[in-house]
Amino acid sequence: MSRNLTVYRTTNPDILATLHTTLAAIEEWQPKVEALMETLGVGGRKIWYDAVTGQVLGVSRDGDIPEHWRYDQRTGYLMPRRSTKQGKAIGARLDAMRRPDPRALKGMPSQTFAAAEPALLTCRVDEMGGALYVTWSAPIHEREVDLSLWQRVKLSEYYAVLEAQEAAQAAQESAGEAPGA
Repeated sequence: MSRNLTVYRTTNPDILATLHTTLAAIEEWQPKVEALMETLGVGGRKIWYDAVTGQVLGVSRDGDIPEHWRYDQRTGYLMPRRSTKQGKAIGARLDAMRRPDPRALKGMPSQTFAAAEPALLTCRVDEMGGALYVTWSAPIHEREVDLSLWQRVKLSEYYAVLEAQEAAQAAQESAGEAPGA
């Protein structure tokens, strides 16, 4: 448990609704992108995407390289061969299939530089106990946070909520296992 961890919380219903809408959109995105990959001749392969931008980066190389695709040695992915007309068209279709980002929340950056060191950070989002918690691995510049929507949380309070959540999950899992045992 890091002392540098920085946590913010909100119970704003609009922000919680945005998160739920985004999570539903992610559930819808997966089968859509898998169907597109089937159409593009690379179905059944692992899909790699950028966690922040949502951009599809490529697919795993399983077997032969399909026409209008190329193997990128730097990443190890198959990517559209954008030097061809067909490859550009494939790339454009993939670019249009961006995965929604659950960190795109009002009043909170999804990515920012740490306050005390030159490090680019991406936050983690968790919903617990009717509130939304955003955690950062280091302190961030508070001027980037809308403090009318988000409240900084003491680590002791955050860990108490986290422990209560874990205990509730463990109780739920053992209650679910008891009838089948």
